[in-house]
Amino acid sequence: MAIKNMEERIRKALTQLFDIEVAQSAELENRGGHASLRIYWRVQLPAHASAPRGEYTQMAMVLPQDADILESEEGMSSGAEAPKELPFVNVHRYLDSIGMPVPDIDLVDMNLGVLLLEDLGDQTFEESILELRRRDDLEPEDHEEAFLDLYREAIDLLVEFQQAVLQSATDDDVDNADCIAFGRSFDKELLRWELDHYLEWGLEERLDGKAAERVAARKADLDRIFDEVVDELLDVQQALVLRDYQSRNLMHKEGQWHLIDFQDALKGPFTYDLVALLRDSYIELESSQVDTLLDHYVTRGQQVGLPWCADGDRAYEAFHLQTIQRKLKDAGRFVYIDRVKGDPSFLQYYDSSIRYVREALDKLPGWDELAQILEEIEPSWDV
Repeated sequence: MAIKNMEERIRKALTQLFDIEVAQSAELENRGGHASLRIYWRVQLPAHASAPRGEYTQMAMVLPQDADILESEEGMSSGAEAPKELPFVNVHRYLDSIGMPVPDIDLVDMNLGVLLLEDLGDQTFEESILELRRRDDLEPEDHEEAFLDLYREAIDLLVEFQQAVLQSATDDDVDNADCIAFGRSFDKELLRWELDHYLEWGLEERLDGKAAERVAARKADLDRIFDEVVDELLDVQQALVLRDYQSRNLMHKEGQWHLIDFQDALKGPFTYDLVALLRDSYIELESSQVDTLLDHYVTRGQQVGLPWCADGDRAYEAFHLQTIQRKLKDAGRFVYIDRVKGDPSFLQYYDSSIRYVREALDKLPGWDELAQILEEIEPSWDV
């Protein structure tokens, strides 16, 4: 999107919320959008503006004008109805109604393709972890405990979300039927689409020569095993899934972590968001740390009555199986973003995604054939 065009659209939106003088004097800072088609701008309001919440900054979300902005940028379940409202706005309304911390929406103008949002600042969960890792004033054991405590906060928020969703089903004040997330799900086609994303982009588009020949020779076996992975995941208990619950999508403001990426929410395996957090592409955790945090999730889930946490062993198995599916998808997605969107910055996370898959397979009995095939055809298997 052209910079000048986006600035003009933001100022028109500001004119609606304030007046033309405020709109023209506001300072705009392009904050980018990572891998998303959405671009974020920080808006610095003049001192005389009647600022929402008494805060003189806002975030402007600018939507692409040359794409179907109501559709997901990633795959969606085959049976899902086409949304009639911007998914971000629709799911935001539901999350707000069940008490989840989300940024205020101050203005929505679909004609301009601009949303004006509460500014949550710059402190992502990722930045909090990186700041902690840079500290040299802590003893190793204190450093480790502080690291785990941060992750426990994120896990507690996830448990709070999952509990609130379950409770909303019997709350007359919450209209689940209005939320599009409940009308779409990780069905067989979508789970398989994510695995095929790896097959197509992580292997077929990425490799050539002898490596490509090895992939072609094992494709039928991969197809069969991927179907088995999907069938197993369909048996995992279902929850509402935010889909990208990771370190760059949690923002800290006034002592509270906030959700910022939820427009693709849908029903799916309860493990999906947990894998997104603990097998994050941007913050690598050691296997022992993952085990500790898995224990914390299961314990907290049992305390609040999450049904899928009743059997801890089953929850651990589901987590590792979901890791295989999710991280193969991520690996393929990073190549797709490079080849299709022209952004190679995510390729640095390819090897760690494959390493997560290898570690998950080491913990799961019965999937030796998949491990053997990936060892044969995936160049990053032993990296």
